[in-house]
Amino acid sequence: METKVIENGDGAEIVINGRLDTKTSKEAEAVFSEAGNKYDSVSLNMADVSYVSSAGIRAIRNLYMILYRKSGKLSVKNVGENVMEVFEMTGLSGLLNIE
Repeated sequence: METKVIENGDGAEIVINGRLDTKTSKEAEAVFSEAGNKYDSVSLNMADVSYVSSAGIRAIRNLYMILYRKSGKLSVKNVGENVMEVFEMTGLSGLLNIE
């Protein structure tokens, strides 16, 4: 998995490439946490994410909670069909602003 953080004013877009799974979730959590604490608005671009495990779901949920506590905003865009299925099965799709 690779991540790239693109600043845009008081927000940022995190472009994720690869699998968000047990192996990569710690790295993702570190990037998500830093962005969530630094910016009021974060967008996850998941166009190139092929798989999300429960560990990846937890990393996204933790980012959501960081932003929620400070009245920030998390949006998720370009979600593929397989990843959307996981979001729906776990109930995460009800929390996220999916574009």
